Amino acid sequence: MDLNGVEARPGNGWHLSGLSGTHRTRPVRFEADLLIDASGPGGFLARHLPIPRVETEPRTTLVFGHFEGMADFAEVAGGAALPPGPYPDEQAAVHHILEEGWMYVLPFDHGTVSAGFVIADDRAREELAPLSPDQAWGHLLARYPTLRDQFAPARPAKPIGKIPRLQHRLAQASGDGWALLPHAYCFLSPLFSTGIAWSLLAVERLALLLERGPEGLQRYGDLLSREADHIQKLVAGAYAMMGDFDRFAAGSLYYFAAASFAEASQRLLPPPEDGWAWTGFLGSTDPVTRETLTRVLETLRGPGFEEEIRTAIAPRNLAGLADPGRNRLYPVDLESLVESSDLLGLTPEDIRRQIPRLRGAS
Repeated sequence: MDLNGVEARPGNGWHLSGLSGTHRTRPVRFEADLLIDASGPGGFLARHLPIPRVETEPRTTLVFGHFEGMADFAEVAGGAALPPGPYPDEQAAVHHILEEGWMYVLPFDHGTVSAGFVIADDRAREELAPLSPDQAWGHLLARYPTLRDQFAPARPAKPIGKIPRLQHRLAQASGDGWALLPHAYCFLSPLFSTGIAWSLLAVERLALLLERGPEGLQRYGDLLSREADHIQKLVAGAYAMMGDFDRFAAGSLYYFAAASFAEASQRLLPPPEDGWAWTGFLGSTDPVTRETLTRVLETLRGPGFEEEIRTAIAPRNLAGLADPGRNRLYPVDLESLVESSDLLGLTPEDIRRQIPRLRGAS
């Protein structure tokens, strides 16, 4: 089914029209009180409502695909020092920081690998512009012999794709009788994997609004806007540090601190009066967490950042991050959580008693 028309009728909801059937030849019409767009960039409502676009930074190009038969990185790394971590690297979400951006490698249990180059350098993006997706993929792999060798035996499970401009954002996430899910409203970068979690949070909010009535749509849109600003600040800071791996690695600790603090809070603390769904994503409505991000970005611009980063994230550091003895390899550390119980307003005994709740047990 293809929807190709929408009309707002005051006091009478929305009237939608389109074509259905195998060959899209049968006209169809719908009426709805509330429209929710769960599509993506340039989706249905973005095409049919006068929602202005907002310029976002950084601007990046994505070249991506799904592959089968990829070699293990350790086998082609030529004896590079790869200290053993708490989890197998080949089963993790791997990020390679590159000269012109970065690459993600996401292995699935059945052997298929999702991989993509996110190119932030303007000159590199210009070089890729005239190339086909296959040519762009080969061009980028050729610049990095180890990655080239890792993907040499791999075959695409589906055609390689290229998105010239990955970022997008609209000026509004909701209006009278309509709402956008986060991916239809704003997408900035896959760097911190915010997409799925943010979307699920928005789905929960909209479900609550359906129970209580649509008068909360303004609140929904305002919160998504605030969260988008917060994510953009985090992403822009990370991209600015990519030229210095030590600073980039230190800065990424903010994300892990904010995410683990939010997760632990929701599992170990009683919910707010209106529920966890309306708590800002990644601490965007938490004054302490927002100030932590500001301090982290300021710290990374100066000397001595490695020593100071631990102080900067301390108010939200439940996971024992920024520990030089860890060599940037962090397991799930329940003892660190117990020792940091005061950050949650709990005692060590409270944490130990509630540890089963971390796995979803009541």
